[in-house]
Amino acid sequence: MGNGYDDPFEGRLDGEGRPVYGYDSPAVQETYVSREAERIAGFLLPHLRPGMTLLDCGCGPGAITAGLADAVAPGRVTGVDLEPGMIAKAKELSRDREVENVEFRTADIADLPFLDASFDVVFTSAVLEHLAEPVQALEMIHSKVKPGGLVAAICTDWGDPLISPANAAVRQFFDLFERGFNRQGGSLNRGRHLRGMMRQAGFDVIEFSAAYGNSSTPETVQASVGSYIEWMENLPLFEQSIELGWTDGASLDGIKEGMRHWAAHPDAFLAVGRCEAIGRKE
Repeated sequence: MGNGYDDPFEGRLDGEGRPVYGYDSPAVQETYVSREAERIAGFLLPHLRPGMTLLDCGCGPGAITAGLADAVAPGRVTGVDLEPGMIAKAKELSRDREVENVEFRTADIADLPFLDASFDVVFTSAVLEHLAEPVQALEMIHSKVKPGGLVAAICTDWGDPLISPANAAVRQFFDLFERGFNRQGGSLNRGRHLRGMMRQAGFDVIEFSAAYGNSSTPETVQASVGSYIEWMENLPLFEQSIELGWTDGASLDGIKEGMRHWAAHPDAFLAVGRCEAIGRKE
């Protein structure tokens, strides 16, 4: 790679050339379409002004990016993602919503193809947890932000999910998912360290907090469990867990069935954490 870093996505492809995290799957991509800027990036919106230039690193299918573009219009927004299928979906979504001040391109967060000091704001959500070297990715982002500019980052922290009633299948899903991430050098439990990572990358962190995504109604619980099952059926890392001897097909089927049964309980409740930070480049 051109930046001299070790590849933070090393090992991201399985034996058939598919992303281990399965984000080339249409079923998985569709689970991200409902993520809107007001709900996911609400902590950033008060800092945005018309005319700003903004980069969304790991834009996925572009739903959040479109909302950010509305917030800075007529400023320009660029969305990048490593997965070409996500970029194709993002372009389609922006056309459907008639968002004119946004563009999308395939790019690696560890080797961003932009001039230094190109953007007023950089946003990244649910990317750092995938990386073996998240601080190096933040250093790359730091180089692309203008002096005085901002980076807003969200990093998952599923280390202590709130699960009620207690359920072994749901807990096993989270444990197996984290083990798969660990094998690639990532972690779903590092959000609590986000402020420290951003400081290591050179940012003055001006905001830092934790939040929970709550599934507290039958509809939202079913939707969350449905997404988890989609991931189990589409992400190669779950197939690899069988090959590595961590589990077997019958056990995975048992986890899925156990989660479905749990989701039908009238008191089923699930809350998973994330940490949010805003840093300024001095």
